[in-house]
Amino acid sequence: MPSALDPQKAKGLVHIVETLANEASFRNVMKEAARAHLFKDNKTLRRYLDLLVSGKVLLMRTRDVGSVNLQQLYTVSSTEPRIWVGLDALRRHGLNLEISEAELHPTSTDFLGLSRSRVIDGKLLGSLEDCLIHELRRDVSAGTGGISLVIAMIATRTVDLPYLLQRADEMHLGKTVRLVFNRILRVVSSKETDVSAIVFMAVREQFLKIARRYSQTGFWSLVDEKGVGGVGLQVVDGLTDYEIIMSAGKQLGVTG
Repeated sequence: MPSALDPQKAKGLVHIVETLANEASFRNVMKEAARAHLFKDNKTLRRYLDLLVSGKVLLMRTRDVGSVNLQQLYTVSSTEPRIWVGLDALRRHGLNLEISEAELHPTSTDFLGLSRSRVIDGKLLGSLEDCLIHELRRDVSAGTGGISLVIAMIATRTVDLPYLLQRADEMHLGKTVRLVFNRILRVVSSKETDVSAIVFMAVREQFLKIARRYSQTGFWSLVDEKGVGGVGLQVVDGLTDYEIIMSAGKQLGVTG
């Protein structure tokens, strides 16, 4: 997977397109971007322009200038990027649980969120981390039950932990997300369980492996921080140990 793009360069590119106005052709944008030391090659510029178009920040139209290829012209359409999130976004990120409605819906983001988004199956999806925070926020506000999906992914997948916690803090879900990690750790470290040994050991082995990676990079210390906001704490507190293990077990495919 290509590395995340630089949100500041994306902003700089939007400024260039805005400044060039009706003369913002690909060639002119490339000249100004090189002059501003933003990009060194056409391929990189193309990645940024395509992302900004997919995120509804830029519009691209073509004009016949008498050459073999049509001229591509860009205009600024919004300062607020748009991405797709929802249960189907999590499914495309690897969610292995059955979901009643695999919906996608657009939401606004910032240039940081845009820079981490990816086109999957023709849709510009938010990053796994942004989609997880979105589902948690939806559960907190509407009681969707999305916390079980968040648990399933966090317990079984390595995520960009610093970014996840940063986004959680911005949404005042920082304490809640940290509680999720600590609840999972406490459950898999317990000597007592209500689920079968096969399921419990599979979840335990997987999460401890993930937690070890976080510890080796020093990221686990971020989990031990206080976090911003107490929104949603009751949702995590309401989970039973059984629900936590079973959600993760279903994601791993070791239970029905």
